[in-house]
Amino acid sequence: MRKFAWVSVVLGCMFFAYSCTKDKTPPPANTTCTSVDSVANTYNLRIKAILDVNCATVACHDAVFYNSGVILDNYTNSKAAFESKPSLCAIKQEGGCLPMPQGADKLADSLITYIQCWAENGYPE
Repeated sequence: MRKFAWVSVVLGCMFFAYSCTKDKTPPPANTTCTSVDSVANTYNLRIKAILDVNCATVACHDAVFYNSGVILDNYTNSKAAFESKPSLCAIKQEGGCLPMPQGADKLADSLITYIQCWAENGYPE
């Protein structure tokens, strides 16, 4: 019985060590806005659709529930959330931020690029 316990402890430690060292999420891609059409990358033309489908859904960041005080249901609220909250950090799933969307796969890099470039270009409406 002691051998079984010892083997179990060793295997458990090996599994734990392996799971801690294995990088589960790829690092965010380097984003450049040179390939993003800044005229088309506005809130109304592109960003609203991304946020409506992925973020401003019922019981997440809509006007009723606004989890973590973040409302992403219109331009004014979305701009404020990205200016004053770690929203970009959250969707990029960087360290120190709660990864979003919570309980779902990370947004596609192309969508994150659009949002990041929208922010870098001064949040055009």
